[in-house]
Amino acid sequence: MSIHSEALDFVFGPDSTGATPEERARTSRRLYVRSLDQLAFDSPHATGRRLTAEEALSAYGYEVLQEVAEEGSALLCAGPHAAAQAIRTQRDFLNLDVKIVASRAGLTPQDVERAEQGGRWPLAYYERIAQALGMDERYISVRSSPEGNEGITVRLRALGDERPRLTSSAVSAIAEAAWVAMTQIRLERGLGFQSRLSQFVRSSNYGGPGYPAYRHGYFLANQAREKLALGEGPLCPSLRELCEDVLGIPVIQTSLGEWIAGLTVEAGDSRAIVLNIAGQNSSVFVRRSTLAHELGHLLYDPPERLDYLRVDEYDELDRDAREIRDPVEQRANAFSVEFIAPQNAVLDTFRTNGGATSNGLRAVVDSFGIGPTAARYQIWNALERRISLMDIKMQGRGEIWEWEAKEGYAVAYHPLKGTPSSRAGRFSAVVIRAAQESLISWDTATNHLRCTRTELNSAIESIQEMYPKVFGHTA
Repeated sequence: MSIHSEALDFVFGPDSTGATPEERARTSRRLYVRSLDQLAFDSPHATGRRLTAEEALSAYGYEVLQEVAEEGSALLCAGPHAAAQAIRTQRDFLNLDVKIVASRAGLTPQDVERAEQGGRWPLAYYERIAQALGMDERYISVRSSPEGNEGITVRLRALGDERPRLTSSAVSAIAEAAWVAMTQIRLERGLGFQSRLSQFVRSSNYGGPGYPAYRHGYFLANQAREKLALGEGPLCPSLRELCEDVLGIPVIQTSLGEWIAGLTVEAGDSRAIVLNIAGQNSSVFVRRSTLAHELGHLLYDPPERLDYLRVDEYDELDRDAREIRDPVEQRANAFSVEFIAPQNAVLDTFRTNGGATSNGLRAVVDSFGIGPTAARYQIWNALERRISLMDIKMQGRGEIWEWEAKEGYAVAYHPLKGTPSSRAGRFSAVVIRAAQESLISWDTATNHLRCTRTELNSAIESIQEMYPKVFGHTA
């Protein structure tokens, strides 16, 4: 349905341009403010969440903005206790206590308890709690059941029952990471960033008699390298850049305890990788293996195998793929090692540098950024196990610092020191770019990054240097 230009002028202002509400919102200078109950035009004394016209249109629709233009405000609330009921129901379903949610949201337990009781508490309290629970905070109080990653919520509850080692803290971290992924993908699409996931055809081939799963993992790794024009040598760019900049896959970093290595999560019709920054992933080589393992799942596992949320443990990642019984994990492990360090190239590097009697193993570790154990198995398998595994020994230590610099995962270097690790990666750059393009307001940006406007202004230049491709610059 077309809308007359006069009506669009009335809603978005005469200085806006375009023939559709979306085009007008993108060029409108109008700001809105949202409280727990309603949406109105911004004013100097307003205390709610400030929103750009595009942000308000995307979340609440044209009819709501038309009502604001006609009446000065529009009611958003689905009921007097909608927000309280939504967060309480979600917290109970995830089996999280108030202290865990409060810590994740950066609030006190008393803040969470008061919010769950209802009443006119600051909207920011409800937003933070919703984000910590993996819910879309834009719809808190607007809908009795705000949108979020419902499939992940159900899977998290099931995993909590199945795996006692999945602590409440880890469940909370995964829920919030799912919110980060969902938000980052939505903002990147609004900015016009493209994902290349559709180029990869999912495979239900997990091997069989005469063709074990690890063989197909090797095949898929080489196929992925060919699609991405990576050749057979060491990966360039880094794995993180490959996932985020080339493939359009968010990589979320957060602490998941000592036994989870990483996982893939559904985010709308896309997916993201969540990488644990605790435990063995403190080693850049293990971190790279974890990321490549999750990439193997994400690119090639059919949806029914991924099941909204797939969790991988450290126990499986440092083993030779042939030793793993689960064909899904066997294939992913084989994909990981072959994607990082193809056997043919590994064998050439190993022999060129003196083989087992000299620096062959260390050369493979240094050249391909792979851990000594995984490199040893890859060399052994490339040699068709004609020598003893114990004869392939490491001479000296690998050049870890070079790979740490290439991967650039260290959240300690992020200029916004108060921003949670889950939001301190590319997400922070996407949020800033979205605010610069008026896709979201600067008020929303500071809410997402847990900082003040002054802190954000002082960090923008550094974040632009860390993630130049987000801002349209070459690295």
